[in-house]
Amino acid sequence: MEKASNLSYRPVEVKDFELICNLPQNTEELFFMFPKAEYPLTVPQLEVAVSNRYDSTVIVLNNEVVGFANFYEVVQNHYCSIGNVVISPDYRNSGIGTFLIKTMEQIASEKYNVLEFRLSCFNSNTKGILLYTKLGYIPYEIEQRTDKAGNQIALIKLKHKF
Repeated sequence: MEKASNLSYRPVEVKDFELICNLPQNTEELFFMFPKAEYPLTVPQLEVAVSNRYDSTVIVLNNEVVGFANFYEVVQNHYCSIGNVVISPDYRNSGIGTFLIKTMEQIASEKYNVLEFRLSCFNSNTKGILLYTKLGYIPYEIEQRTDKAGNQIALIKLKHKF
């Protein structure tokens, strides 16, 4: 596994959609990334998400898209909510998730003048919870949800203030 270096970011482009659709490796990963989508993720499903969200962004390593996220809620001068977070399976645990979240925070600060960032993570997404808490996010609300198998699951809402 290559260590995350030479990372950059840019707005998502239509040519990225098919690659992004291949990042979630199973139903559970897609549920964590995009709960309303059906596995496997398709370009039309992703197009709907991108069209209904703000600042869809990709992380690029050596000309390869290795991460994706956007904002599902923007409240100018108050907060932005980060969503659709996914990292390439080949590059997980290499710092790209941290770079992605920090990038989204930077975009939110500069474009929307916010000092608070929010995101949500399902209780069974241990890696996500550990990443977000490492980055200073703290839980502020828990919402009951149902997963694709009909099981009760907790959606943990987290926030971080600068």
